Amino acid sequence: MRKGLRALFAVACLLLVSGCSFKPQPFPSELSVPSLPPIEVMNKKVFWLNDQLDIHALEPVARGWNWMTPDPVQRGFNNFFDNLRFPIVIVNDILQGRPRWAAETIARFQCNTFLGGLGFYDLASDLGVPPHIQDTGLTLGRWGVPPGPYLVLPFFGPSNVRDTFGFAGDLGLAIYPWFVTVPGVTVALSAVDVVNRRARFLDQVSAAKAASVDYYSFVRDAYTQRRQALVRGDVPPGTEPQDELYDTEIYEGYIEEGN
Repeated sequence: MRKGLRALFAVACLLLVSGCSFKPQPFPSELSVPSLPPIEVMNKKVFWLNDQLDIHALEPVARGWNWMTPDPVQRGFNNFFDNLRFPIVIVNDILQGRPRWAAETIARFQCNTFLGGLGFYDLASDLGVPPHIQDTGLTLGRWGVPPGPYLVLPFFGPSNVRDTFGFAGDLGLAIYPWFVTVPGVTVALSAVDVVNRRARFLDQVSAAKAASVDYYSFVRDAYTQRRQALVRGDVPPGTEPQDELYDTEIYEGYIEEGN
């Protein structure tokens, strides 16, 4: 009897010791998630801020503009502001050693400015001279400068290190604010340009948000892929409008492809 009690006591002590040394495995929800790089954390915070500004400020104004302004008028404003990009386009055409594109850029500007009502009507496209997308960031890319890390700029949206330097170059070449010095005109022109472009892509942006599980990743991947395609020259002239605004540059085509 005593031997049986001793055996039972020994088994109990063994179970107690083994139980103290047992460390339960965490549930999947308790597993540690790899921390994001600091630049990705910053990007997501800035992206959230930009999205909130768009939702609560820019989009409501754009919807009102879209309700008041017929589509032909919106296209006219879009053409007008694209025509004002002439210095940016012509300088980068030259820097990239593209004399044919430079000649077409000059012809488009003269035709649309003097015969197309200061650019509100894109007569040059009707005559067989379509626009092409051009900026300083693309020039740097075609010179072999790597894009660097992906960045989200406050108010301006997706970019990368190379395109951020290119954006600074574009500002230096822009017609306004440097060549339009009348007080208030620069602010008014910039506001109309931003609101008009946002209004023309209301449905595309809404569809992107509804279709994407991770909207931030969608915007990042779409921007990166499109800039790579432009640097490689995979987007022929005249196939897409000269839209560089945050919410317009990346959605056409990507929605249709189901990304």
